[in-house]
Amino acid sequence: MEFKETKRENGEATIEYQVDFEEFVPFLETVYKKERGKFTIPGFRKGKAPRALIERHYGEDIFYDDALNAMIPDLYDKSIVELELDPVAQPHFSMEKLDKETGILLSALVSLYPEVKLGQYKNLVVEAMDAAVSPEEVQARLEAEVEKNARMVPVERSQEGDTVIIDFVGSVDGVEFEGGAGEEVELTLGKGEFIPGFEEQLTGKTTGEHEVIVTFPEDYPEESLAAKEALFKVVIQDIKRKELPEIDDELASDLSEFETLEEYKADLKEKLEEEKKNFAENKKVEDALIQAIENMEVVLPKAMVEESIDRKVQEMDHELRQQGFSLEQFLQMTGESPEDFRSHYKPKVELDIKKELLLDAIIKEEGLEISEEEIDASIKEQCELHKMEEEELRKIYGQDDYAYLKQSMMMDKAQKLILDSVEVAQ
Repeated sequence: MEFKETKRENGEATIEYQVDFEEFVPFLETVYKKERGKFTIPGFRKGKAPRALIERHYGEDIFYDDALNAMIPDLYDKSIVELELDPVAQPHFSMEKLDKETGILLSALVSLYPEVKLGQYKNLVVEAMDAAVSPEEVQARLEAEVEKNARMVPVERSQEGDTVIIDFVGSVDGVEFEGGAGEEVELTLGKGEFIPGFEEQLTGKTTGEHEVIVTFPEDYPEESLAAKEALFKVVIQDIKRKELPEIDDELASDLSEFETLEEYKADLKEKLEEEKKNFAENKKVEDALIQAIENMEVVLPKAMVEESIDRKVQEMDHELRQQGFSLEQFLQMTGESPEDFRSHYKPKVELDIKKELLLDAIIKEEGLEISEEEIDASIKEQCELHKMEEEELRKIYGQDDYAYLKQSMMMDKAQKLILDSVEVAQ
């Protein structure tokens, strides 16, 4: 087996692998022994036919794919170590040639940990943020607190703003379409969460069965549904309306430890001021990091970004399923294509990756380290915060010899190094 790096550009390396066919045979044998029970050859009991006969009967490449999948991981790992590469995503393998005489030629496209060229990250200047709280902001917060404590009361007939619980099944030309059905879906009428016209036709309705007819937009991402008329059979299970309490001293007493509305509003103002101070501090951190990122040079490998987006999409899919939706149903209802949905995540994902790369580069540039004393102090602080026993927390962090904790603490230290020299322009 031989391998070499043949190309490197845009943060990606290409590795070529040359494998003699004789070196491939043991992997074929392993797969054959594992899979032979699936094949029936005349004259042989099931699982007893020789490999050569199975290959002659089903094609000589019948075991190739599984054998390659068995061979590639160790081959790839060995090449990464010997070529001293630092991959950040799963490689993309391509089969260039597979021949019994000349052997196997494979290529792998490997996304590498990006090279970072730091720019200015000290003595940065950020704009000050006004942390004053206006009477209008206090009133808005008060109304928001009242909204949280609204009662949902059942009503007989729906109107805009009401919440309905529905089951629905959609069809086009009498045929149900994928993603067009849901059960016990909570829908607030008037929010525009469904296809245009859907929510309006559920306004003024009572519980029970209803039919809704809508036309999908011409630019609907699912081309088979674009501009088509759809019939939805809907069952309204429940209709509820928000009932807001009066804003007075009694409400203030119910929502807080204060007896009067004025005392409660004064407390809300104090909390808003604290929130604004925290927000201003967080914005200072964000602005400084973004400046330092803009000052550095780095190229993000496409695969590194795409894998991060994959994780975000999977998280969103999990959250939707907990609410009774699938991601596919969500996209059907919002009229958004999978590509557009993924594109929403890209700017945030790229920024998060660049933040991590920036701080990691500063750690190396400044030679930052974490002492045993700092680790002990962090563990004690976390134990107090999370009400955990120190032994239990040390067992968790000790699984990787405190590597995760050390890295997290070094990232915090690198960020503090940036912030300690920041100047706030008034």
